[in-house]
Amino acid sequence: MKLKAFILPLILMAVQLKVDLVQSKRYIKPVRDIFYVASQRSSRNIPRPSSIVTSPAVEKTDVIEYYGNAKGQRGVVAVISLNGEVYTVREGEIFSKRYRVQRIFPDRVILRDMNTNKDITVKLKEG
Repeated sequence: MKLKAFILPLILMAVQLKVDLVQSKRYIKPVRDIFYVASQRSSRNIPRPSSIVTSPAVEKTDVIEYYGNAKGQRGVVAVISLNGEVYTVREGEIFSKRYRVQRIFPDRVILRDMNTNKDITVKLKEG
């Protein structure tokens, strides 16, 4: 009971002090300037790496040829050559860890390049 009698007047005094500060014209509510911190950061000298190694964007072009397809018990199989290596693949399969067979048609095959996520249409090689 003695502790309540001591703390209650302190709390009331703190509340009254806050009310007085808010009502007085000298009290200015602090405003945080979000751009002040950003401008301080940009003006500092930030150490940069002395040498940044960048590899040139040299992309090897793959030679893809479509030789045809055959119907089997498990569906249509396409015969595709990639840089001289021959693959027999079905729709949905991935070959050479890069290309997924999207659709197989008699005259063309549609592949998805898994690195760039773009579709490639390869026409039937004649001859």
